[in-house]
Amino acid sequence: MHKTPSVLVLLHPTVVTDEALVELTKSNIASKFPSATVTQHIIDRFASGAVEAGDAAFDNIVYVNPNENHLAIAPVLISKLFDTLAQGGQLLGDLPTDQDLDVLMAGFIVQEPGLWVKPAPAAETVLLKKKTSNNTGKALPTFKKTAFKKAVTSPSAMTDTLDNTDDEDLAMKRKLESTKLAYFSEESEDEGDDLINENELLGQELLYLDRVNVIVPKKCELPSGKKRRKACKDCTCGLKELEEAETDDSRKLQDSILGKMAQLATVEAMKIEERLKKNKVKFTEEELTEIDFTVEGKTGGCGSCALGDAFRCDGCPYLGLPPFKPGEAITIDSFGEDI
Repeated sequence: MHKTPSVLVLLHPTVVTDEALVELTKSNIASKFPSATVTQHIIDRFASGAVEAGDAAFDNIVYVNPNENHLAIAPVLISKLFDTLAQGGQLLGDLPTDQDLDVLMAGFIVQEPGLWVKPAPAAETVLLKKKTSNNTGKALPTFKKTAFKKAVTSPSAMTDTLDNTDDEDLAMKRKLESTKLAYFSEESEDEGDDLINENELLGQELLYLDRVNVIVPKKCELPSGKKRRKACKDCTCGLKELEEAETDDSRKLQDSILGKMAQLATVEAMKIEERLKKNKVKFTEEELTEIDFTVEGKTGGCGSCALGDAFRCDGCPYLGLPPFKPGEAITIDSFGEDI
């Protein structure tokens, strides 16, 4: 039974907006595939999986994209088109020409620009086994033996030869055993040579130090016999490490002392604050009138507040007022002329 060919038409979204282009595309496909079953979808819906086409469901796929500058197809979509196309089918239409590597990786064969073919599997050739002939009347090939002279030996000679052969075999066997023993003994000696005694290495190092007269300094002392106050820049005697350790110890001691002093100061300040809260300072009426310079007989600390601004302190409460006599009542009318 002859199968009806099927064609999948994938339209770019911009094609749908042009009705004339859609009709022209349909007429071209109908003329090219007159007896085929045509299925039409938007390529975006096909790529997103909204439309299920199935594997090897279409014999031909036609892609219509009028945008000549935007013909690129994602590699994932190319693989999906390959799976949807039947074996030996064709993908044709507005296809990109700069994605040959992606096309080949998906499995297509680029026959020409705008035409990709999904190759059909090659038929395997099976070699038939030739039928063997049952003709038993045919004779097998014969081979002629080469002529040779048979050596005639006496019984005594044969006995001597056998004895010599036994002796040679025994000697060969002994030689082989001795060779094996020698080989394994040499191998064991070599294994022993690979082991190195660490104590021997230490002894060799000490001998080398004695030979070159290397002196390891114990203390970094000046020629005069005095001890250095500060380690050298390239100190190797350990004085630099000792100085750093002493510096760290003194720094830690200072930090601990300062911490304790700060704690004690905080505690003492809290105690003073508590005492001040308990013992509140209150001024009597007489003590308050002592600083009121308008009362007769009361003067300021400097004794010159009533003399005027030229004789008043920076923090005097009477700055800006005219001179007055102690006990004199000051009124606004008294300096009205100055306004």
